[in-house]
Amino acid sequence: MCFVFLFLFFMNKESRGKVIEYFAWFWFKFAAVIALLFVINYVFSFVKWGIQLPVNLFSVVTITILGLPGIICVSFLVIMKKI
Repeated sequence: MCFVFLFLFFMNKESRGKVIEYFAWFWFKFAAVIALLFVINYVFSFVKWGIQLPVNLFSVVTITILGLPGIICVSFLVIMKKI
């Protein structure tokens, strides 16, 4: 963590603002993905298909970085595990 602060300290103000904005956007997407996975699991619990998307660090980071293809990738892995 100290290296991150040193890195930000030695950057100019324009670059520092962009890096901080990227981190803020990443953490917002991270929180939104966790909420989305809980909603998807809640909906699937009513449908009784027996599918549950995992709410763990791997699936959350994958979906956060990839977006919609990440949801498709994690869903595909869960379906292939069921078969």
